[in-house]
Amino acid sequence: MSITAIGDLEPRRRATMSGEILSVVSHELPWVRTDAEVDDGTGVVVLRFMGRALVPGLDSGRHIVADGTPSVRDGVLVVLNPLYQFVAG
Repeated sequence: MSITAIGDLEPRRRATMSGEILSVVSHELPWVRTDAEVDDGTGVVVLRFMGRALVPGLDSGRHIVADGTPSVRDGVLVVLNPLYQFVAG
């Protein structure tokens, strides 16, 4: 598995990224989702879990490796429903 720095992510190009979860926010409107902001020191990406009001283990300060296809939404780099695993920091 090759890790791509968040600062090097390209929209519409699948990649694996890793970093520390800065914040986790759940939303109910306009649709149910949970957003986790992840930072690796080169940039920040939002991992968005659609249809999930809660993702067990998704907590600020944890380290995560995620795989998915980034896109830009309202100027923010977002990965929808990534594959993920928690790793030791």
